[in-house]
Amino acid sequence: MKTVNSLSGGGTSSYLSVHYPADLEIFSLVCIDSHNAGRQLDKKLVQMANDKLQKYCSHQKPFIATSEDPIILKTMFDLEQMIGREIIWLRGMSWEEMLVIKKAIPNINKRFCTTIMKMQPIFEFLYLYHTLPVKMRIGYRYDEMERMEKFTDMWKYPTHCEFREKSGTWIQRWSEIMWRIGEFVLIEDKIHHGIVKNYWADKNIDFPKDSNCQNCFWKDEQQLLKNFETNPEIMYWSAIQEELYNHTFKESMSMLDISKIGLQLDFNFGTGSGCQAGFCTD
Repeated sequence: MKTVNSLSGGGTSSYLSVHYPADLEIFSLVCIDSHNAGRQLDKKLVQMANDKLQKYCSHQKPFIATSEDPIILKTMFDLEQMIGREIIWLRGMSWEEMLVIKKAIPNINKRFCTTIMKMQPIFEFLYLYHTLPVKMRIGYRYDEMERMEKFTDMWKYPTHCEFREKSGTWIQRWSEIMWRIGEFVLIEDKIHHGIVKNYWADKNIDFPKDSNCQNCFWKDEQQLLKNFETNPEIMYWSAIQEELYNHTFKESMSMLDISKIGLQLDFNFGTGSGCQAGFCTD
């Protein structure tokens, strides 16, 4: 059974990759199709990212921008050099494609974004190229062991369509498969945030100060405001999507409203999002 490290680009999953080598090191990149959202990206890094994605995701659109902190691109290349093993880059549909299909902005009540843009491309890659299930390691630390309870091992996927002659309609048929078995090695070895932070203190790898999607609805309004400062292209792209779909990421405020509030200097910035879909972690 193959072992897989699911990498997010944060310090914890990178620590996992360094200390617990797997058969497959996989990174799934969340993509935006807007040139405006990626206008500050280094063109060489964009080309390098596309070269990586071309290997297994040539059926997808070229990479243009990401809703994650763009630092993550360099982080993943530097991590690959450090561990001396290939990191497989994957991507699914873009934000724009997902929004068209779902006709909605993801929020606390509609939590479909991580499943579609991160988990689905990983499942599809493993389903096509490897034998399922795999042993999958997620960067859950000892100080966040409660996240294990949300780990799922089954995946529902479409198999075929059937035509109903009486109604003249097509019916989508689905199947379910066990695709992964969770391994929580950081929890087993009692690796907490302090250990991870100390390990990276003297290493020459830069991690995003705020991991995962910059516009994530799990993030506090103050963190989203800070992200307007660090990655304004991504945040204003998000504000435009709210206007287009007449819905907001946060229940209480729009992105534009958040951009106008006062900055709370004593807020604990850069804590990630704690995504409940079972993948994102700091």
